[in-house]
Order: sequence, then C-alpha cells, then structure tokens
Amino acid sequence: MSDVAAPHVQPRQVGIAQGWRWISAGFGLFGRNPLIWIVFLMTYLVLELVLALFVPAIGMVAAAVLDPVLIAGFMAGARALELDEELEIGHLFAGFRSHFKQLAAVGGFYLSGKIALVLLATGLATVIYGPLPELDLTTLDATDPALLPVIQQYMMVGVLIMAMLVPLLMAYWFAPALVLFDNLPALEAMKLSFSACLKNVLPFTLYGAVSIILFVLGAIPFALGLLAVIPVLFATSIYAAYRDIFVEV
Repeated sequence: MSDVAAPHVQPRQVGIAQGWRWISAGFGLFGRNPLIWIVFLMTYLVLELVLALFVPAIGMVAAAVLDPVLIAGFMAGARALELDEELEIGHLFAGFRSHFKQLAAVGGFYLSGKIALVLLATGLATVIYGPLPELDLTTLDATDPALLPVIQQYMMVGVLIMAMLVPLLMAYWFAPALVLFDNLPALEAMKLSFSACLKNVLPFTLYGAVSIILFVLGAIPFALGLLAVIPVLFATSIYAAYRDIFVEV
C-alpha cells in the first residue's frame, strides 16, 4: 500500500436503507469464508484478553492501543474477499505490517477519550449529587432504602458515560479503515470518521436497531449465533459501510 495520503477523501451522505444493506453485504462477505472469520474473531478475543488479564500494569493499555491495529486486519480481510482473493489468517495482522504507528495512535486517542469521559461524567454527577459513595458488593443489602439514591447516582454516571461515548465511537468507527486504506494520520482519520457518521445519522440509526435485534437472536441458543453476528457487525459490515460512504460514487 502507498504511504501517500489520499488527498480528497470525503464522506458522502447515503439513504437510510443503506443501514440494512451494510449488514446484508457484511453477511455476504462473512459467508464467503465463515470458518476463517470465526478464527479471526477467536484469535482477536484471545489476544485482547491475554493482554488485558495476564500482562501486569500495561496489559489493558496495550490491548486498547492494539485494538485498531487488529481491527485493520479485519478490514484487510474484507478487502481481500472483495478483490476475489483468498482470505488468510495473515490478513488479521496486516495492521502490524502497515501503518502500525497511526493505527496504534487511533487506539491511544480512543483510550484517552474514554478515560476523559469517565472523569467528566463522574465530575458532573459529583456536582449534582455530591461525591460518589463507595459500594461494598459483599455487604450490599438490596432492601436497604438508603441504597436507592446511591444506585441512582451510579446510574446517572453510567448514562452520562454512554451518552458521551457515542461521539467518540463515531470518531473511531471508520478510523482503522481510513488509516489503512487511505493513509490518513490518526487524528484526521478520526475527524473524518466522525463527520461520516454525523452525515449519515439515519442509516446508522437503522443499522443500530437491526444490530440489537441480531445480537438478541444470535444469543439464542447458547450464543452460538454470535460467532457470525460479531464478525459481521464489527468487521465486514463496517467495511461495507466504509466502501459505500467513502469509495463508491
């Protein structure tokens, strides 16, 4: 891949029905080699969990920073299938061979943003309700009436975090693909990703609604369906959306 940044990468606005078509196209890419996609997913999960749980101190940070590097591998695999090439395990590690620094920077910015959001949400809740009390789950008594305001305070923090996380997720959504395929620097890729999501709120709303339904269906029975649903929703359909918004005319 060329290291020269694409000069005119701009997102286009698409119709609301495209939200479903991205998922449909994602299933099409998944169906061309489901076994390898499942291996991709399991390898990704194992690497992230090993880093997060078994590497002291820096493991969780490393897992977060490397996440877009691995996501770029999913994008490379989808591109290979689109070009009628063979999907191989090696595609998962494409981000380690190309654009590693900028992909890792995307992970660093995303992690920093999440930390800042948690601190901001906690601070806002503290201003409204006062300092967050500590909860000892081992001695928690659900029947204690004094527990209700404490739960409300923690719920407010959670709602604030989720609400503020949406713009950050929008900035992250297409960033690995934009770095890998369009040679954009991390911050520029995240800004462009946010702009693309904002410009296409309606199809993303449909996409989100269908995704929730697919997650519920995939979890029945024994969550085996998630082996297909997760690669589609967090890889192949994202690639389909990237192609639709940034590439196709």
